[in-house]
Amino acid sequence: MQRRHGRAQVCPWLTIAALCAVALHCPGFVGLWSSRWHQPPTLTKEARSRITAGTFSWDREEMHDFPATPEEMAQQAADATMRAYRDGITRQHVHFRLDQLFDMESLYVKGATALQNATLPLLEEYARNLWGGEYLKNIRVSIVDQEAGTLIYRESDNEMQDMSIFYLAGRDLVLEPKTGQFLDNMKDRLVVLANPEEATAFFNVAQMGKDFPEQTERGYALAWKFRESSYYYTRTLYNQWQMVIFRSYPFQWQVWIENLQYELVRLSLTDERPTFEELDAMLLKYEKDNNIRPSQKVGKWIKDAQQEEEASEEASPGWRSAQSGDDILRLAKEKEAGRVAAKDKKVT
Repeated sequence: MQRRHGRAQVCPWLTIAALCAVALHCPGFVGLWSSRWHQPPTLTKEARSRITAGTFSWDREEMHDFPATPEEMAQQAADATMRAYRDGITRQHVHFRLDQLFDMESLYVKGATALQNATLPLLEEYARNLWGGEYLKNIRVSIVDQEAGTLIYRESDNEMQDMSIFYLAGRDLVLEPKTGQFLDNMKDRLVVLANPEEATAFFNVAQMGKDFPEQTERGYALAWKFRESSYYYTRTLYNQWQMVIFRSYPFQWQVWIENLQYELVRLSLTDERPTFEELDAMLLKYEKDNNIRPSQKVGKWIKDAQQEEEASEEASPGWRSAQSGDDILRLAKEKEAGRVAAKDKKVT
């Protein structure tokens, strides 16, 4: 499947093997990427600084607030990615908050393709914003597995600034030998792994290979390579609390929860991403310090769940049970065609 300034279209012959043919300068790959692959340059940290210096203003001395819109999120992520790239980090992991664009409660019904179609514009915007939007020649989007694994390639006027994004790439795809070959051939060019947690065969970089059954060592090597989370923004339910985790390179990790009065309260500010055990300890301490009874926490959680289901039903009527299978299929196709109601795009 390929996409160029429009919707993605099925292209059955496009596989990881074909991508590696590009990396090896195969002329049969319809010129998707140029012969610049033949002898990719090696850049020093100083060289990376020179080609980013003065291109745009992304230097910050303090942390910024959560993004208010998907567009702002794409810009924040691009700025964070560039700050990390300037510091010599060419393999990065980013995590976007996708529930601002897609009803994640319906993912198991509508599938990964619907999620991909609803959120690809965000990833393309992020790619365009890199290097301050300068030197952009083209953006190509290709589906590279049987699920929703996507390769977004940003081709620049300056060959040193070509970069790629693997989006919704699952365990099988990232461990494919040809994928490893592709990454090797990228040399010092920027490669970003985006939202593998939402892939069909999902994994979490922070688990360092523990979620790769029978291939832990290879999973660890991959996770270690992409261990730098230059941008991370998520809102999730954790132990009956609505939790927000946010990080923008090079600043600290922030953990917030929504309290019983529906106000965001920051629990921690740390140099490293908190582990699950550390998150558990934070919540226990917060509940103890504020004398929060289990019944209060569970009561708020039930109320939140009801509100989310009502919002989901309003956005996509009948997708759970009320309408027929044909109606649900029709709604899913409308999503996939990009005809998403404006309310689906609101920040939750």
